[in-house]
Amino acid sequence: MDLEAIATSAENSKIRAEIWGDFVGWSSRRRGEDGFLVCELRKFGCRKILDVALGDGADAIFLIKEGFDVGANEADFAFREKAIENAKVAGFGIKPTHVDWSQLSNVYEHGSFDAIICMGNSLTCVDGEENQIKSLKEFYKLLKPAGILIIDERNYQRILDNKGAALAGTLHSSGKYLYTGTKKVHSRFLKITDSVIIIEYKHMNGKIAYYKVHPFVRGELVGLLKKVGFNKIKQFSDYDAEFGDDADFYQYVCVK
Repeated sequence: MDLEAIATSAENSKIRAEIWGDFVGWSSRRRGEDGFLVCELRKFGCRKILDVALGDGADAIFLIKEGFDVGANEADFAFREKAIENAKVAGFGIKPTHVDWSQLSNVYEHGSFDAIICMGNSLTCVDGEENQIKSLKEFYKLLKPAGILIIDERNYQRILDNKGAALAGTLHSSGKYLYTGTKKVHSRFLKITDSVIIIEYKHMNGKIAYYKVHPFVRGELVGLLKKVGFNKIKQFSDYDAEFGDDADFYQYVCVK
């Protein structure tokens, strides 16, 4: 079975979009972040936001409810459709764009956003440093002067340093479960190399989906952010301002 081919197939995207809400747990996500997004956006006086990794709409819909002017882009068609559906349920109409990150400035005006958010560990879906830098440059172009990028990454260094335990299912998280908010979906690592990680998500209803990512080593993402011009970067560990080796996720607030 070619897991990498399956993980990037349209059918897999459709299943993953269907079960993602149960994996993330929208209300648990909000409890886990404890106001982080809204606090940082308001701290910098942000009003107009672009969510470049819309997913199923968890963050964008929340920010709309909080009074922000939110635009959105989702390159995965199945997730884009799921987000539109979720927004309708919440009482909102959204029209997300559906373009590759390297083409964002062809769709959105340069310097038109106070903030861009790229959450859910999404940049690691992009393969190769050259393509990652292209994406980050596009984010940079769309920000107003002194605008901010809020981006996150999973603590892949810990996973890479403990491959055996991760594959065996004995590498436990910090316990905050920032991105695993319900017990309806069980996740496990199927493949871990220095360049590719594949994760399986199995729903209690029997549906199975896969996720392929390209792990960053510690400090790699910060290096990429600096390369494209973000020189003022504040790092958080599981939304805490102190650095932690055992954090599940790291968040970065980057000022243009």
